[in-house]
Amino acid sequence: MKLLIKRLQTDWPCWLAVSFFALLPFSRLAEIPLSIFALALPFLARSAEHRQRIRQISIIVVPVFLCFWLPMVLSSFDSFLPQKSWGSSIAALRFLAAALSMAVLLRADSARWRVVRWTSFLLVFWAIDGFIQLIFGHDIFGIAMHPDRLNALFVQKYQFFGPTLAMLSPLLLEHARRRWPSWAWVAAFTLTLGAVLIAGMRSGWLLMGLVLVVYMWLMFRQENRELRKVSLSIPVFVITTIIGSYLVSPLFQARLDQSLALQQGSQAELDAASSYRLPIFQTSLEMFKAHPVNGVGVRAFPKAYMEYATEDDIHIQRSGGKSGGIHAHNLVLEVMADTGSIGLLAMVVGFILVLRIWRNMKPARRYEAFPYALALALMLFPFNSHFALYGTYMSSLIWILFGLWAASIETEPMSVDREP
Repeated sequence: MKLLIKRLQTDWPCWLAVSFFALLPFSRLAEIPLSIFALALPFLARSAEHRQRIRQISIIVVPVFLCFWLPMVLSSFDSFLPQKSWGSSIAALRFLAAALSMAVLLRADSARWRVVRWTSFLLVFWAIDGFIQLIFGHDIFGIAMHPDRLNALFVQKYQFFGPTLAMLSPLLLEHARRRWPSWAWVAAFTLTLGAVLIAGMRSGWLLMGLVLVVYMWLMFRQENRELRKVSLSIPVFVITTIIGSYLVSPLFQARLDQSLALQQGSQAELDAASSYRLPIFQTSLEMFKAHPVNGVGVRAFPKAYMEYATEDDIHIQRSGGKSGGIHAHNLVLEVMADTGSIGLLAMVVGFILVLRIWRNMKPARRYEAFPYALALALMLFPFNSHFALYGTYMSSLIWILFGLWAASIETEPMSVDREP
């Protein structure tokens, strides 16, 4: 019992981080571990050692955060929904505090890899649970499959299941690549790919394609020579998984057939193939044209949509005359519409800063940060459909992952503490 209590006292930041990922499917419960990390910062600052670490890592983290936060603030002054924009801007400060706390509490390599290990098990469970739901009509907890998409534990937030599994897959795949036998990596990738395909969200499909490209490249590097032979079997498993998913999943069949409508080339077919996102994209551009400096305001998109959408907009018609456009569904367009040219410029500067952070890291530190950096790259890949960037779900996930990345940055010499 004493040993257990001692482990909890030292390992609680690891379990807190794992609990964030575990609670993602359940409404806004993931806010609890994120808020605890944020609230821990002033207590950590009472220690001279922690204060030094906070000061050193702040030089790296704060400029990146300001690229995210300042456009939010500047968009709030003349927002279509000032109260919503100001509230979101002020509340976003918790992301900075949480990232800084994680950079302190999860600094040891063993702590971060404990997070990766247990999150890997969680992702495997999510994937298996998705297959169970497809086969039996309900998951292991009795949650019925949503009529539109596979949802597993995500219940009403069905659209998050596939893309979230794809975005977080680097944590599973990196753990498998470094700690499991070669065949287990292929099994983990095939399981994840299959679950993402049957989930029926095409944004997740694209992300898994990007993951495949990255890992096919990694497999042929010197340090991965043991996986090279296994990598030759990946195309076979990918094709088999795609065919199998098409045969067993009506959702995958419907989404694939819908995607193939792009070949028709007509406006109507393009609209249908994009799930009628084109009107939202066009309206987002109209918002940017009307408010090119600081946008319509963070989280004010639904109200502005009513003013800039066309009279025959399908989303307004479907919602009974109310705003059917909740957000822009694309990272770049959302930044342009919500925060204008200021947000667009800040986004470019932020990406440059992040690339500089990556390039200035020593190879050993890049090795430690790679799963979080790749997950962030997948989340922010601009040529895809996205969740709301300034929404709680997406923002929380971004800054938790960035906090894990920041924790792997070494600001002064320290002993390497790897988990066996």
